[in-house]
Amino acid sequence: MQKNIFAQDQYLPGNELTLVSSGEPFFARLIDLINNAQKQIHFQVYIFDEDKTGKEVAAALKKAQQRGVEIYLTVDSYGSKSLSPEFIADLKQTGVQFKFFSPLPKRFYVFRIGRRLHSKVIVADHAEALIGGINIADKYRGNEQELPWLDFAIGVKGPVCAEISRICERIYREKYFGKINNQGKLTRKLHTGTARSRPSLNDWFRQKNQIRAGYRAAFQKSQQSITVVASYFLPSRSIRTALKYAARRGVQVSVLLPGKSDIYMAKRATTYLYRWLLRNNIAIYEWHNSILHGKLAVVDNKWVTIGSYNLNHLSEYSSIEMNVEVLDETFATHTQNILTDLLAQSTAVTADSYSHKRRTIDKFLDWMSYVFARWMMFFLFFLVKREHEFKEQE
Repeated sequence: MQKNIFAQDQYLPGNELTLVSSGEPFFARLIDLINNAQKQIHFQVYIFDEDKTGKEVAAALKKAQQRGVEIYLTVDSYGSKSLSPEFIADLKQTGVQFKFFSPLPKRFYVFRIGRRLHSKVIVADHAEALIGGINIADKYRGNEQELPWLDFAIGVKGPVCAEISRICERIYREKYFGKINNQGKLTRKLHTGTARSRPSLNDWFRQKNQIRAGYRAAFQKSQQSITVVASYFLPSRSIRTALKYAARRGVQVSVLLPGKSDIYMAKRATTYLYRWLLRNNIAIYEWHNSILHGKLAVVDNKWVTIGSYNLNHLSEYSSIEMNVEVLDETFATHTQNILTDLLAQSTAVTADSYSHKRRTIDKFLDWMSYVFARWMMFFLFFLVKREHEFKEQE
């Protein structure tokens, strides 16, 4: 599939696509999607906080259930471990089908983290979906005093939503092979637009690596430009190699990275790669206006990938991730224009400014953070591998 990354016949036609930013644009669209659903909603998310935003979304879900919509809400047991029993019981009492993905033991759960549900997707009636990197929490919404975390989602209407719904159903049922009960209902083939797109999945546990392969193939076949937005940027060697050779071919490669991060060590680990990026003529920009949490890329103004996948080993090996890949010049150009505006608002990192700024102690801490982050990711991969082997023996 990924060998022909720019081939039109690899994508479903007839979709209407919208780039949605975090903050009110995303949450207004999310609430509208829930309010307008008629038969069924699949909602899967890593973090669902019991704050003002979480309660508002929960209230919309309960109202939808009360008017006869089937609601299947799946949250990750680690990312959403702060949800209170009362909050969950209230959802269930209304009829919402609530589920923790991969429940953690009450004690020593840090050693049982294993495979996590990191995707953020909601799909209604097999016809409309929102997929991105935005969790359900106040920090993604912002307020009058504080900007929302910078993140993105893609709004999708059209035939690709049937496949998204099928994927969500399999994850909810934990039935990854064979027929599923919902399969007979997935017949809605509404063509509401002209864009070609497809869902893309990463789940090492199930030997799915579509998102990683998509990134790599698009970078390898790029001819003009690559723009990457990455929140926790620790790419694999194969991705780094693809970026390096793209820059050598004369492709203009730019990466937008956090100027400040919610994870201090992740910021330092990414900074350790700056020297390599600059040495390979890859332009670096830092976003300082808020926390950057987005994950997307635009290649040659014709291909876009957007979703929950981070360019690091955690997303590659330890998490279920979902992106949407788009092959459409109009959508890609629109997305690129938005990213170009963000780059203009960001701080460019040059070789001179980087060398000037980094003291010896900073360089040492960057290196230590990078080594520790890589070690932790491989440790989590070991936990997933162990869980996989254990389930095979059952």
